[in-house]
Amino acid sequence: MFNFDELLILFSGLLLLVVVFSFINEKTIKLPYEIGLVVFGFAFTVMVICGRAMNVVQIPEEFYNLYREFNFNDFLFHGVLCFMLFSGASRIKFSDFSKDKYLIGSMAIVSTIVSTVIYGLLLWGLGFIIHVNISLLEALILGSIVAPTDPISAMSILAKAGLSKRLGLIIEGEALFNDGVAVAIFATLISTLKHTAEDISIISFIIELSAEVLGAALIGFVISFLFFKIFKHSKDPYIKIFSSILTVMIAYLICNYLGFSGPIAAVICGLYYATGISRIQKQNRCELIHEVRDLFYSFWSVIDNLLNGVLFLLVGLLFISIRNFNTLPIIMIIIIGSGAIFFNTVSRMAGVSTALLFTRNLPDDMKRMKLAAFLTWGGLKGGLCLALIMGTNNVLSPQIYNLFLVSTYAIVLFTTVFQGLTVGKAYKMLNNKKEFRLADKSLKKPLFATADRADR
Repeated sequence: MFNFDELLILFSGLLLLVVVFSFINEKTIKLPYEIGLVVFGFAFTVMVICGRAMNVVQIPEEFYNLYREFNFNDFLFHGVLCFMLFSGASRIKFSDFSKDKYLIGSMAIVSTIVSTVIYGLLLWGLGFIIHVNISLLEALILGSIVAPTDPISAMSILAKAGLSKRLGLIIEGEALFNDGVAVAIFATLISTLKHTAEDISIISFIIELSAEVLGAALIGFVISFLFFKIFKHSKDPYIKIFSSILTVMIAYLICNYLGFSGPIAAVICGLYYATGISRIQKQNRCELIHEVRDLFYSFWSVIDNLLNGVLFLLVGLLFISIRNFNTLPIIMIIIIGSGAIFFNTVSRMAGVSTALLFTRNLPDDMKRMKLAAFLTWGGLKGGLCLALIMGTNNVLSPQIYNLFLVSTYAIVLFTTVFQGLTVGKAYKMLNNKKEFRLADKSLKKPLFATADRADR
């Protein structure tokens, strides 16, 4: 347990690295902000590992003690995730999804389930080939971990890739909801793993999963309805901001207490506030709505950018948890990582292709196979996957845990950096466009610009 001084040291160190790496990136290779932090964080960790191996770098033992006590799973799930999901969702109204609600729903639910199953079966089969005893249930657990696209990556990296507005909303919508579905699947599978085989049934699995998702949605709506009353009727703009913070915190805490999906509740809260603010503005019920709206989105933009920076930096720094000199040689890490990336691509393609069977009205007049290929390449993974796998260290055996950890990190690093840098070119190529521009010009505005999407 950290005391205040240790928390201050830890956060100061992370923020220092965010600022320094972002500044160097801005002045040199000019990668996108998020990808740059992952790359520099990864490079920094590699240099530290090599330096320590050669006795060139000496880091005070106090810092390593802080690192060993740091729990990334708790940091994300019980700390920053609810605020990041609320911030992203608060820029999108419920009505924005009306045209593609069935496609987004099938992408978030059907694609996630299919991807989980396909990845699990491929990994289970690989276990027989390489003579590693991986049970089907354990393989499905890893499938649920790497199946969802990351909402933070989708909203921060893909938003700058020049996608059309409609396609961007589909990807954002899928990312916002499928992580909540995947977390619910993951929690259900982990619960099943802790019980005997006689307790396993498809019906009980579906009932438990549905209860987690629907319960979270209900909690999100109820808490948002109650606290948005304060937001709407208070004349103090700061009370409005505080009420939004309280909304997502209480909804998330209640869901955690009741065993529902906290991420889905946070998304519902964000969508509710975006819809409510837009409705107030149209009805002109609040004299200071423009100023309040500017303050609301400025505040959440700062929170979002700060937490984004820390999270993407940690994705790079977490390589120090992956590189285990005692159990996995580098050649084994390369083989496992390459196989994981291949399996992820295949399972994502299968899930997306299945979800697209449920709709005929495809965005941008793209052919079904081309759209499936693009959505596969645009399926970026992030810190959510790493937090989930790190939460299994007391559930899985050390051998399986190390194998799964390497697999997950390889997928996150590859999709975030390589796919994130090339997704714009992939869209241009698959959509047969020689030129493409940012669909939402508000993305080019300064940090404190408000979200235009909430106006519509």
